[in-house]
Amino acid sequence: MPLRVQKGFRRIKFAFSKHSLWDHPEFVRYLQWLEQTQWWTKQQFEDYQTRQLVALIQHAYDNVPYYKRVFDQSRLKPGDIKSLPDLQKLPILTKDDVRKNLEDLVARNVDRSTLVYRTTSGSTGVPLGIYQDKETSYLRELAYVYRQRRWAGWKLGDPYLVLRGNAPPEEGSEGKPCLHSYNLQNNALFLSSYEMTEDNMFTYWKLIEEFKPKFVHGDSSSMEILSRFLKRNAIKNGTIRAIFLGSQTILPYQRKFIGEAFECPVYSRYGMTEKTTDAVDCEKHRGYHVGMEYGVFELLDQENNPIARTGTPGRVAGTGFDTFCMPLIRYATEDIAEFSPETCDCGRQSTLVTDFKGRLGELIFSKSGYIVPLSPVYASIHGGVMTRLREIKFIQEEPGKLMIRMILAPGSSQREVQEELLSDIYSKLDAREFNVTTDFVDEIPRGGRGKLGLLDQRLPVKLEHLETFGGNP
Repeated sequence: MPLRVQKGFRRIKFAFSKHSLWDHPEFVRYLQWLEQTQWWTKQQFEDYQTRQLVALIQHAYDNVPYYKRVFDQSRLKPGDIKSLPDLQKLPILTKDDVRKNLEDLVARNVDRSTLVYRTTSGSTGVPLGIYQDKETSYLRELAYVYRQRRWAGWKLGDPYLVLRGNAPPEEGSEGKPCLHSYNLQNNALFLSSYEMTEDNMFTYWKLIEEFKPKFVHGDSSSMEILSRFLKRNAIKNGTIRAIFLGSQTILPYQRKFIGEAFECPVYSRYGMTEKTTDAVDCEKHRGYHVGMEYGVFELLDQENNPIARTGTPGRVAGTGFDTFCMPLIRYATEDIAEFSPETCDCGRQSTLVTDFKGRLGELIFSKSGYIVPLSPVYASIHGGVMTRLREIKFIQEEPGKLMIRMILAPGSSQREVQEELLSDIYSKLDAREFNVTTDFVDEIPRGGRGKLGLLDQRLPVKLEHLETFGGNP
């Protein structure tokens, strides 16, 4: 059916039926609670976190074999963890730890029939499998998502666009992925991020103009590709009020570029499948507010010691409060961030993160061994060049050698793009230390859930390289 017919059918159908999310009592209760807690004082947040942490630690010791071993080997008892700083007495938990101890991380007092096995997208390597509660963790996660959307003016029933992964199969498609699909209940148009050819993007934009979404949810790489398409074709946004980015590192350059292309505010969210940390930016866009009701957020140095001072990059680690079925305590990631020295003008007193600066795997190595983050190098590429590209990805297999794989936009000159691109790149990279080559292709393989990562780093990156993000290579 045409979209206008489906939208009309939705209004009739759901005027007389309950919504699976917005009429769910647990979701409604939790979202209403979050609307109140966002205005808590620092002390209220810390008191709440302490209570939740003490309860989680006792539960993990009593019911989770892995943590019983960790406590015993460390000669600790649950009573030794009485405050937030006491959490540092426990070792960090890595992805390898989870893989090796998956079954022993599942709480023994949980009904296994209430759990679902989920996997991460694998954007930083091999996908990781974990167990989660089928309903509660999902509903509470969405409550955090919709609290942020409300900050941008979103209301129940507003049409929104999703550009992230596959479009859900429509009825009658025999479960096969679609180029696009429409969700009646949520009034959402889904576009596949796996099929972003030039012709398909013209089709996408026609659908967007017909659908008239007010908000967009997508991953940063897919939204950047669509933004380039809009700019080179001089297409103007007519109805979209705000864009919500997530699922990937969101670089400052990307936020600015996407915001300019769509002529609307861009809201970022940091989260993960493992549900250990949450951080979002608000309507003031002064940084990321840590979801302090969500869990304990830490930044760690190269020795896995906590970083409390502002302006110092550290590796993100989190302890989620809604992970009782499979506790992940001090779960360390490869994501790099730093605490902000400021307070946000919005009035919320939750911990503020200046920015998420990338991942350990987004460092590049010179011939002589010094290391630089790829982010500022990528930001040096002139906007005119970027609009003449459909897709771009960096690859490093040897120190000092960097391959740039690209798909040209129709009508673009390969020679001109190559010359301008290399000129921009070498404005940031020393030509004596880096040999940058280009490879023009027809297709670049996607990662999990349709994401196109910025860098395929095939050299080993170690924790001691963390200091490079602080500007001291």
